[in-house]
Amino acid sequence: MTVIAALAAAPATASAAPSAAGAVASEPATTPAKSAANTRASGSPTTSPAAGPAKITGPIRSNAKPGGSSHDYVFYSTPYDLKKAGYEEQEFFISGTATRYNSNPTVDEQKQAATPIGAMPYTTRIVVRRPAKPSKSAGIAVVDWQNVTAGYDIDTEWGTSGDYFVRHGWTWIGASVQRVGVNGATSGATAGRGLRQWSPQRYGSLDLTDNGAVLDDSQSFDIYTQIAELAKGRGKRNPLADLDISHVYAAGASQSGRYLGVYYNTVQPLRHVYDGFLLAIGDSSLPPRGGVGTKAMRVFTENDIYRGAGVPSRTAPDSATLRTWHIAGASHVPAYSTRSDPRDFRATLGGIRDREFGPSEPRDCTNPGPSEVTSWTVFHAAYEALDKWARKGTAPRVAQPLAIADPGPPANLVRDPNGIAQGGIRLPDVEVPVALGDGINSPASLDNPLNSFCVLYGTHRPFTQAQLDALYYDDEDYRRQVADVVRRLVGQRFLLPEEGHVFIDAARRRHV
Repeated sequence: MTVIAALAAAPATASAAPSAAGAVASEPATTPAKSAANTRASGSPTTSPAAGPAKITGPIRSNAKPGGSSHDYVFYSTPYDLKKAGYEEQEFFISGTATRYNSNPTVDEQKQAATPIGAMPYTTRIVVRRPAKPSKSAGIAVVDWQNVTAGYDIDTEWGTSGDYFVRHGWTWIGASVQRVGVNGATSGATAGRGLRQWSPQRYGSLDLTDNGAVLDDSQSFDIYTQIAELAKGRGKRNPLADLDISHVYAAGASQSGRYLGVYYNTVQPLRHVYDGFLLAIGDSSLPPRGGVGTKAMRVFTENDIYRGAGVPSRTAPDSATLRTWHIAGASHVPAYSTRSDPRDFRATLGGIRDREFGPSEPRDCTNPGPSEVTSWTVFHAAYEALDKWARKGTAPRVAQPLAIADPGPPANLVRDPNGIAQGGIRLPDVEVPVALGDGINSPASLDNPLNSFCVLYGTHRPFTQAQLDALYYDDEDYRRQVADVVRRLVGQRFLLPEEGHVFIDAARRRHV
C-alpha cells in the first residue's frame, strides 16, 4: 500500500484567513441554491442534500494545472488519464457540525459503542473521482480515509487500486477528516504541510480544530459518517446523487486503518452507514469485534506482521464477518509508491509527492528497498472479495497466514534458505523468486529524521547467479513456474484473472 505508519501528530496551527471559495462554503443555509447545471459550471453554490447533515460546496474550480506554482488546483490531483477512462475529478468543500467521540479509546471502551463527548463546527474537503456519465456508475463508492502521517493527505486507496475502481465503475471519495491533513502539524519533520499551508488561497477556509480549540481528531469519526451519508444521499441538489450509490465501503491504510479500526468497533454500531470495511496494513489496538456485524477485511504485508500486527492481542480468527490476509514478502511502503515519475498514479510517495513539495532527500536505509513484491494486485482481489461478500453474501477465501515462530514484536517468521518468509498469500515474486523480498529494514542513520520511515520499507535484494541456477534450469523453466503460480492464485481468488499478465509479462522480459 502507498502509505506510511502512524506517528504522533503535533498541535495544529491557528486558523488562516478564509479563501474566496471558502466564503461561499460558509454562507447561511438560506442562501438560494443554483441549478445542478450551474453548480457544475460555477463551482460556487452551497447545497443541503436530503440525506446527511453536511452541506456541500462545489465543485471547486481549479485555476492552475497540477504542479503550478500558485497551488490553485486539487492537492494530490491524480495523473491518471481520467478523461480517457470516462472519469472526472472534482473537489468539494463540506461543512456542518460534528459529534465528537474519543479518538483514542481504551481496550474496554472499544468493546462497546462510542459515547459522545461534545460537538464542534467544521469545514473540510472531499475529492471525488467518478464516472463522468452517471449511467457508467456501478452504484458503489469507496471512502478513503486520507493518511496524514507525512503531515499531508495521501490518497492511499486510489494509489493502490484506482485502476480497479475505474475498471469497475466505482466512485472514489478522498476524505480529509484529520486535523494534521487540513490544519497542518506545527512541529517536527512533517510540520507545515497541511492543506491550509500548502495553499492558503484555496484551502484557508478549512478548519478541523474549531479555531484551535479541539486538537484530538475527535471530530473525524462523525465527519467520516457524514461523508458516507452524502454519498448515499438522493437530494435533488446533491451533486453526488446522480451516481445512485447504494453501497459505500470504508477503507484506509496504516494510521488511517488504525482510526477505521476504532470507527468499526465504536462508531459503526451507532449508524451502520458503511456497508463493508477494508482495513489495510494497520488497525486499532483490537481487531474488529464480532458483534458489529458489518463485513470487514484486513490485509497486512509481511512488514506489518514483523512489526507487531501478529501479536495475539491484535489478531482474531476468521469468522462470518471477518477475513484477514497476509502478503508474504511485501512491505508497508511498496516500491511502486516511491517511483519518481509524477505521471504514475501509484507514485504517491515519489513523483506525486515531489510535484507538490519539491524533491525530497533520499532515505538512508540499512538494506536496499522497498520490497518490490507487487502487493497492489492482492488489494484488488480484496476489494473484489469484499464487494461480493457485502452485496451477494459470497464469503472471501480463507488465506493461510504467514508462518510465525514468535510474534514478537519484532516477529520471528519461518523462512526458507533464501530468507523468504513461509506462508501467507504467495505472489510469483516470492513463490518463484529472483530476489529476496521481505519486511525487514531499518535506518542506516538518523541524520535525516525521515530515515525513521525505513522501518516500513522492507528489503529488495536480487539473487546471485548461483542462487538462480539452483532454482531454475533456464528461462523457460522459470516462466512455466510463474504461469503455474498465476493459475493457482487466480483459482484461489487471491489474484484477479485480468491481472495475471502483470507477472507473466514480467517473466517474459526477465532472464535467469
